[in-house]
Amino acid sequence: MSFLKKLQGQNSSVGLDIGNRSLKLVKLCTTKDGYTLEATGIKELAPGTIEGSEIKKRDALIEAITTLVNQCDPSIVEVVISMSGHGIITDKIVFKINPDDDEEEVILFEAAQRSPFDAEDITLDYKILRRFPESNEIEVLLVAAKNDLMQNYIDLLYDAGLKPTIVDVDAFAITNCYSMECAGLSDTGTVALLNIGHDLTNVTFIKDGVYHSTRDIATAGEFFNRTLQRNLGLSSEEALLAIKGRTTTSIDMNMLKQSVEFAAEELSSGIDLAFSYYKSSEKNDTVDKIVLSGGGAYIPSLTSFLENRHQTKVQVSNPLAFVDYNPDLFGSVDPQSISALLSVAFGLALRKVES
Repeated sequence: MSFLKKLQGQNSSVGLDIGNRSLKLVKLCTTKDGYTLEATGIKELAPGTIEGSEIKKRDALIEAITTLVNQCDPSIVEVVISMSGHGIITDKIVFKINPDDDEEEVILFEAAQRSPFDAEDITLDYKILRRFPESNEIEVLLVAAKNDLMQNYIDLLYDAGLKPTIVDVDAFAITNCYSMECAGLSDTGTVALLNIGHDLTNVTFIKDGVYHSTRDIATAGEFFNRTLQRNLGLSSEEALLAIKGRTTTSIDMNMLKQSVEFAAEELSSGIDLAFSYYKSSEKNDTVDKIVLSGGGAYIPSLTSFLENRHQTKVQVSNPLAFVDYNPDLFGSVDPQSISALLSVAFGLALRKVES
């Protein structure tokens, strides 16, 4: 960052979303007037580079990250990243803190008791969401991450010439992005943020503007891809194009719609389970809105299917609508056709900007 920008009150931060099949980068500048997108890019990863959350092809991933950074802005060094999957546990609990207790000590003790991992194998963090002075209780969001998994990513980034300043969680990044998109709007009710990735779908619940919980669904983009391959006789690449609505081959559109609906029904079954968990914990029988992000957000007819299936409003995340940017950053690509893909990366960049 230049000294002039510092004097002008500008601050830049970079979010790097490391997914199973692609990397997404967003460099965001904040000023008193809002946000400006300074650099962005997406780079596909070869199949098998990352499986689950485990890095399988380390050198290939380092090369891909280095290439993407150099294409976007070679001066980038500090980045914010996030993690998801089985190596990350989030939980929200309410418990009593006596006036003479060491608050942090009690919180970390409670967190260690609730983690399914051994205490020496994890890194714990927390955020106090609400205080209830009348009962001496606090509501705390707890996060536990497996040390070896997190350290693998940190070491890899250093070997790629980058410095990870914050390691966040995908669900929190999506929440940050949504907060930017709904700034100034009513925050009452329940919103389900549905981030449809390649191997995993995350459902994050926002209750009255506050993070509530996250559930993982195994049905994601890869299931849609396999379904289209099987039903339409497509290759993996052709199915991927069809999922993105950019098919270049002759396809039976009725069969395409039926195949998408078959896979979407499987996804909806997972959504039903997530909704049941939320409703039982809140004694609330309504979800007021679903917001889609990730590559799966652009699956043809998925929005309308989910609206009918779950009887609620469904919209696609569009963080680019809330920032200034030069269309030349995207070359020949329509920015609106990939905006939802950048939601996690935007949320990560906002995480640093707002810290």
